Amino acid sequence: DVLDADTKGRWWMVGASWAGNQNKDILFGDPDADGPDRECNADKVLSKSEADEDGLLALASSQRMNTDARRAIFCIIMGSSDFDDAFEKLVRQGMLKPKVERDVIRVIVHCCGEEEAFNPFYAYLAIRCCEYQPKSRFTLMLTFWDIFKQLETFSDRKVANLAKLLAHLVGSNDKCLNIGVLKRIEFSPTSMPEMVIVFLSIFMTSLFESNSEESIQMIFSHGATPPEASATVKAKSTDFFDDEDDDDDDDDDDSPGASRGKTKKEDLSDLRENLSLFLLQYLKASPKNVEGSAFHSNLMIAISS
Repeated sequence: DVLDADTKGRWWMVGASWAGNQNKDILFGDPDADGPDRECNADKVLSKSEADEDGLLALASSQRMNTDARRAIFCIIMGSSDFDDAFEKLVRQGMLKPKVERDVIRVIVHCCGEEEAFNPFYAYLAIRCCEYQPKSRFTLMLTFWDIFKQLETFSDRKVANLAKLLAHLVGSNDKCLNIGVLKRIEFSPTSMPEMVIVFLSIFMTSLFESNSEESIQMIFSHGATPPEASATVKAKSTDFFDDEDDDDDDDDDDSPGASRGKTKKEDLSDLRENLSLFLLQYLKASPKNVEGSAFHSNLMIAISS
C-alpha cells in the first residue's frame, strides 16, 4: 500500500481517499462486471488449496513419512516457495526445538536424495537450520554416518545427490559439517565398495569445483595436530559442537556424552592421510584434472594438506 500510495491512496491518513484492494479480482472476478462474471471464486481457490494439501500428504505417505511429525515437516518443506519460507514455517511450528529438530534434518536429507537431480534448496535449508539450532549439526553428522552404511543399496542418482549435498555443507565454512564427517568411511586401497568410491569421487569433485583455494586449504587442514602435540593428543570427541546432549547416542564412543563439559580438538591425521591416498588413486586421473584449472589447483592443495 505504501509503494502504491500514488494510485491507491493513503488509507492511513485521516481524510485521505483509498481505492481499496486492487487485487480482489483474483477471488471475485471483474468488479465492474454484471451477472455470472461477478460470481465469487473463493470456493474454487479454497478447493485448490485443499487439493494441494491432500496431494502433499499422499506424497508424504509414498515417501514413507510414517509419523505425524515427519508428515507435517514434509508438507512444510515441499509446499514452501523457497528455503527462507520453509525455514520460517519450521520455526513458527516449533519444529527446530532441541530433539524435535532431528526429524527435520532427516526429512531434508531424505528429500534431497529422492530428487531427480541435486537441488541446492535442501543444502541452504539445512544450513539455516544449523545456524538457528546448533544441535542440528550433530543430527546431520549422525544422518550421514547412517548413509555411509547404506551406500551400496542406493541408486546412482541418490548417491550423487547426497554427495553433492555433503559437499555443499562441508564447504559452508563449518556452519554445518567439516571434513571429519568422513571418518566413519572405511578407506581401503584395494577393497572399497563401488558406491563408496562413486560417492567420494562426486563429493570431492563438487568440493573442488565450488570452493576457492583458501577454502580448500581450510577444509582439508581441519583436525591437523600440531607437531609438538602429536605424540600426546588423541581426542575422541568432535568439534561440531561444544556441549551436546543426545540421549539416543550415549553408547557411541564419538558421542558428545563421552566428553560432556569439555571441548577437544579432534585429531584427523589418519583421515587426512587416507583422503590424500584416495585423491591420488582415483581423482588424479580425472578428466577434470587439467593443468591450470581450479580443479587441479584444489586437488593439489587437498593432497598436500
